[in-house]
Amino acid sequence: MSWVGALAPWLPVILVLILSAVAVALAGTASHPVVRQLGMSTIVLLGGLAVAATVWQARNAANQINANLAATEQVNALEDQLTKLKESIRRRTISADTATKLADYLRPFGVHKVVVSCLPNDIEAYHYATEIVNVLKSANWDARGPETTTIFGDIKSMSINVYDSGTKNGSDTMKILLAGLAKSGIPYQSRVPPSEALPEGETVELFIGEKPSQPGIPGPTEAAR
Repeated sequence: MSWVGALAPWLPVILVLILSAVAVALAGTASHPVVRQLGMSTIVLLGGLAVAATVWQARNAANQINANLAATEQVNALEDQLTKLKESIRRRTISADTATKLADYLRPFGVHKVVVSCLPNDIEAYHYATEIVNVLKSANWDARGPETTTIFGDIKSMSINVYDSGTKNGSDTMKILLAGLAKSGIPYQSRVPPSEALPEGETVELFIGEKPSQPGIPGPTEAAR
């Protein structure tokens, strides 16, 4: 920092001190009109400089505050973008504790048939579907898959898409499974199956769609093309 920059914060104080000294000196001089007029002009000039310096300091401080606020907003925006980027590349998974909790809940209800599927060429969805199959099998359910299918369309969702071909109000398998997913904190979405899907009665299918991607970040199936 230069000596000018170091002196700037004290400039109003220095000018006031000089102004006071001039006023005292003027008071001790002869009352000649010319001397008094010169002294008053000096006082006015120094007073104006002091006020100007104070205004300059205030504006400089305000500009610094605005710059700090802008920098903070930029940092917050970058952190938000980083969070979204981490979310977009995070692989869906079921933790060991969650898997145990879900299996323990489902096991007492006996054997239920469930099909787990995902889109072709979606490695991330296939891994997640495999984890779900393993959890259901550990609960002694008749879990089949992961199978690959396009019958449910191009669904982009972090949740498990649950389809039921049972009764209008949902089969027992559906009700038990949804309750287990909810208690275990696993995201799911109950959906109506296409007319050509799930031809067998009392069959529940869990479909793992493509994970949504952030703008500018390709999804797994897009990257495979």
